[in-house]
Amino acid sequence: MRLGRQVVLALVLVGMLALLPLPAPAQLSLDDAIVTGFEITAELRPAPFAGVCDVASCQITSFGFLKGKTVAQLQVTSPSPVATQRWLLDDDLQVKAVSGPGVSFRRDRWYVVLTFNPPLVPGSRHTLTFEYEGRVGLVWDDLILAWDGLLYPVLTSPFGDISGNRAPIKTTVTIPLGYLLASTGTVSRRDSGGMQVYEWQTEPLPYIAVVGGKVGFYQALERQAGRVPLTIFIRPRYDRFLNQIVDFTGKAADYYSRILYPFPTGKVTVIAAPFGRSLLGIGFPALMMITEDAFQPADPTLNRDSFRLLLVAHEAAHTYFPAETSGKGTGYIWLSEGFAEYLGLLTVEEVLGKDAFARELADERRSYARFAGQDLPIAAYTRVNSDTSAAVAVRYAKGGYVLHMLRYVVGTETFMNVLKTYATRYRAQSVRLDNFQEVAQEVYGQTLDWFFQEWIYQRVLPDYTIESATSAAAEGGTRTTVKVRNLGTGQMPVDVVFEMDGGEKVTRRVTIGSRAEATVEVVTPRPVRRVEVDPDKAILQANYTNDSATVR
Repeated sequence: MRLGRQVVLALVLVGMLALLPLPAPAQLSLDDAIVTGFEITAELRPAPFAGVCDVASCQITSFGFLKGKTVAQLQVTSPSPVATQRWLLDDDLQVKAVSGPGVSFRRDRWYVVLTFNPPLVPGSRHTLTFEYEGRVGLVWDDLILAWDGLLYPVLTSPFGDISGNRAPIKTTVTIPLGYLLASTGTVSRRDSGGMQVYEWQTEPLPYIAVVGGKVGFYQALERQAGRVPLTIFIRPRYDRFLNQIVDFTGKAADYYSRILYPFPTGKVTVIAAPFGRSLLGIGFPALMMITEDAFQPADPTLNRDSFRLLLVAHEAAHTYFPAETSGKGTGYIWLSEGFAEYLGLLTVEEVLGKDAFARELADERRSYARFAGQDLPIAAYTRVNSDTSAAVAVRYAKGGYVLHMLRYVVGTETFMNVLKTYATRYRAQSVRLDNFQEVAQEVYGQTLDWFFQEWIYQRVLPDYTIESATSAAAEGGTRTTVKVRNLGTGQMPVDVVFEMDGGEKVTRRVTIGSRAEATVEVVTPRPVRRVEVDPDKAILQANYTNDSATVR
């Protein structure tokens, strides 16, 4: 998912980012239980959209109707009995019944809290059945978006991750005639009594979504994006950049196939959704929703090729993270959004070149700079606190930039090997932050605990400055001595560039700790006129205006 950079969220996002109460610690992790299969049956009755919208939000006054039944196969994996569980389900839905072994339930806003008496014993397998209905948003003529937590309940951890739901999913949706629907997996459709019935069957996935809209609002187009066939739902006249977005989707899929493993799906559905600038995109397995403003942009940012490619590539990356490798526990959001963002940036570098990559990376720096020092550590963000402006900046801008800094530390070749090893080793699995760190250290051959402690579990922000830069005659040329201070926090290796007369440059790398300084000397055949610390802006800093100085 990618939010607009100028806004935090719109009411269209309530199903994903609503502020939720922190659960009681009765269930410490999703390792207590896993879902081994879902069978979902739902009836949707869309309503005409009614509301007042601006660039940042919508005040919605119309709601569609959803009636559903979910049968979940549960396996207890905890070494001790499990007495309670929390399942996420939109609080606009009334839970009519929950059946299962000794189960009772209560509502806690967005959660359905289950209590088992007697507790479920380790290793046991059970069937839980949920029945629910209500008037909900996101089920309109213009846009249907029914996903986890709305279409069906999902088992959640205190961190908000849903990695324990990786399971085969069978979905049957009944809807009036005259609507187009799409989802992940193999689909069949039939008419029955003035209604149409869609059925999907998927391989084990962490989640699915059903999307669509009224015939006439969307047209369905078939396109070929490199080796990936696309079905595109798009409004007429919103197709100015359709061919480019098709091309970008194919190039992203091809690039990921080369650096990770072959693109996991044989076909992708793309929805040009009426999100405006509030929500730029959402990525599901084999299903991408891109704001239609990217297809017919008036906004200068969306009219930039490199940003449009970043947006498309970000959502395509979700086919890998978290669809194939889903995060759980502490920092799980970074393992999805941070990875998708930096994979998108890597695609920009590969397709459009280093200048375009540098431009989008600078935009990430600016996005985070507005909240630097006000944010929490990456590991502290969960589903319950990820809807603030600072959280959005951390999830995308800082999240991607931390991977860029890891690349800077270990080197590009090693970093790409880290990504490939991690993706292939943990394909079709749920992982923790420790798993990625272990792979990074294994491939790099050195500990990176200091890096993960500072940039994931703590909040640091360096600020490098040149305190002094002097030169004197020396045997063989000129000796230049530079004192570099870190006015901020965090210990990072940082490059110092010495630029000689004529433009030739010499680079030295030095590690400077929090509130510390280091002295760097070089002897060059010609005088050094200028020095600069962190010349490529590879490190997130508090201030980039004090990084260079003229040599005296």
